Amino acid sequence: MDAANLFKPMLTRGQLRCIGATTLDEYGKYVEKDVAFERQFQQVYVAEPSSTDTISILRRLKEMYEGHHGHHLPDKAIDLVDEACANVRVQLDSQPKEIDKLERKRIQVEVELHALEKEKDKASKARLVEVKKELDDLRDKL
Repeated sequence: MDAANLFKPMLTRGQLRCIGATTLDEYGKYVEKDVAFERQFQQVYVAEPSSTDTISILRRLKEMYEGHHGHHLPDKAIDLVDEACANVRVQLDSQPKEIDKLERKRIQVEVELHALEKEKDKASKARLVEVKKELDDLRDKL
């Protein structure tokens, strides 16, 4: 017997009120397949908060946790964590200038390659061979 079958009679009779949180995949896998169980719930979709919203939520939670645990965390500490995380993100997202330059050149050469592949004249076909070699060289460097 699974949890749905345990809760279903109490939910149906109004003896139990329940708030559940799940992903869409899990909802489809566990709740949607049992129509009687699904009728007992109202779906509420909650979007993922933005970075700014997340920081705002954490600031509000900070006060609640400080009061509960009797410890206070200065705003400076949250700002420091936020700044440290932002720095890590920038480092992960940024590339050295040389790699960035090569990557941009590779994209430019790929665009030229696709344009040349559509051409039929001899000059374009000759240039196509050169561009393919140039693209291979760029990929090797990357």
